[in-house]
Amino acid sequence: MSVATLIATCGLLVTPSAQAVDGTTSLASVLTAKSSFDTVGSNYDIVTAAVLAVLTAKPDSAVKILADGTAVVTAFIPNDSAFINLVTALTGTAPATEAAAFTAVAGLGIPTVETVLLYHVVPGAAILSPAALAANGASLVTAATGKTIKVSVAGGTITLGDYDDVAANPKVVAVDINKGNKQIAHGIDAVLLPVQLLPLGTKSLASVLTAKNSFDSNKNNFDIVTAAVLAVLKAKPASAVKVLTEGGSAVTAFIPTDRAFFTLVRGLTGKTPKTEAAAFAAVAGLGIPAVEEILLYHVVPGDAILSPAALKANGVTLKTALAGKTIKVGVRGTRITLTDYNKKLANPSVILTGVDINKGNKQIAHAINYVLIPNS
Repeated sequence: MSVATLIATCGLLVTPSAQAVDGTTSLASVLTAKSSFDTVGSNYDIVTAAVLAVLTAKPDSAVKILADGTAVVTAFIPNDSAFINLVTALTGTAPATEAAAFTAVAGLGIPTVETVLLYHVVPGAAILSPAALAANGASLVTAATGKTIKVSVAGGTITLGDYDDVAANPKVVAVDINKGNKQIAHGIDAVLLPVQLLPLGTKSLASVLTAKNSFDSNKNNFDIVTAAVLAVLKAKPASAVKVLTEGGSAVTAFIPTDRAFFTLVRGLTGKTPKTEAAAFAAVAGLGIPAVEEILLYHVVPGDAILSPAALKANGVTLKTALAGKTIKVGVRGTRITLTDYNKKLANPSVILTGVDINKGNKQIAHAINYVLIPNS
């Protein structure tokens, strides 16, 4: 099977096979042919210095594969501007020179720099640009243990997804460096990060919801759940629901659409409300304590569960902010279903066009198509 066929298989975890290339010029020799700092942001002085620093400190590091021209690899190499932008994001101050940027990167420690470098290396294939352009949805296995890169292609632009939800995802800006050899590289405009390196933001889910808090005729947004949150906090300012206003507290919330509340009211009363205001009035009629419990049952405290993790969570039980109440997760293909305590109403599914709301912050949300019910 060809590399292009392998990496074009959407959704698969890919370990590409080698292409038929004969040259043995290593990427290290290409990089170190010019290894001094300058003022040109589009070249690769900082990544070169990082490779040399790791190999000086750890001669047997797996990074040495870049010096072995007989080993087939594809490397994604961040340009100097990419490192300058990373240091600026980490420190809040733009480094004055490439040397200063490298010093800041080296200050993370050799083990961290080594892991970051290995995360930019895909062993086993020279993936040239035509194959890369056919790889939308592929996952590339890297030289950093257990770490993959997600490939997205749109309009001829190749974007690489990593593990940091704050930093910009790198785009390929130069292709097929060292073409004709077993080791090839593509230049990228941001550093791939194998962990959450930049601090998550503290924008609260409440601020996202209340940015639009009036009823309308669009049943796909979240006016009713917003009104419910505001009603509970007005009646009980100290309610645990206030966690949704505390952006520094990490949570995942499953937020029902307005259509979900229409369905709930119809299930409870046998009648379909005519407006969102009427649907909310029916929900509020359950009483503030009941509404509070329902809202808390939709909140899972702890580190944000983003959609890639959610898709791997089949069989997981989530502890909610409502004491003693859990949600069971089921995953089939890309369908994520949440099982609650009510056997009469349908179990909600995550709406895939409404995932990772508020991504990059400690509080994130996923839209769901039915209301989770914490009792039978």
